[in-house]
Amino acid sequence: MSKKSYGLSVVVVAMLLTLTGLAPVFAGLPPRPTPSPAPTPEKFSPAGAQLVLQTHAGPWSVVQWQDINGAWHDVDGWRGAVENGTVTWWVAPKDFGTGPFRWAVSLSAASEIVAAGEPFTLPAASNETVIVTVP
Repeated sequence: MSKKSYGLSVVVVAMLLTLTGLAPVFAGLPPRPTPSPAPTPEKFSPAGAQLVLQTHAGPWSVVQWQDINGAWHDVDGWRGAVENGTVTWWVAPKDFGTGPFRWAVSLSAASEIVAAGEPFTLPAASNETVIVTVP
C-alpha cells in the first residue's frame, strides 16, 4: 500500500467514524505503544560460569566456603544429589574469582562428610568451567 492510499484510507475511516457518531468514543483513548520486536533468547541467557564436581565417593554433595579462621561452612543452595558421578552448579558473575571453596561428599544430606576436595576458587569469567574431582 502506498503512502498516498494509506493516508486516504485514514481520512475515509475518520470521516465514517465522525458521520456515525463513534469518533468521540475513540477520541478519549490513550495512545497505544508501538510494539517492539520480541527479544531473542540469547539476549536473556544469563552470563555466568559453571562449577562441576566429579566423584564416586558418595551420593550427596555440598559446596563449602572457608572463613578467615579456617572453618568450613555449607553454601546455601549448592547442595544436592550426585547423579552419574557429576554435579554442576551455575556461578553468577558477582562471584567470579572468589574463594576458597571446597566440595564435600557424604552418604546423605544428614550424614558426615566422607570425602572433600582441595580448596579452589570459582571461575573467573563467563562461560568458564571449574572442574573439581573428589576421589
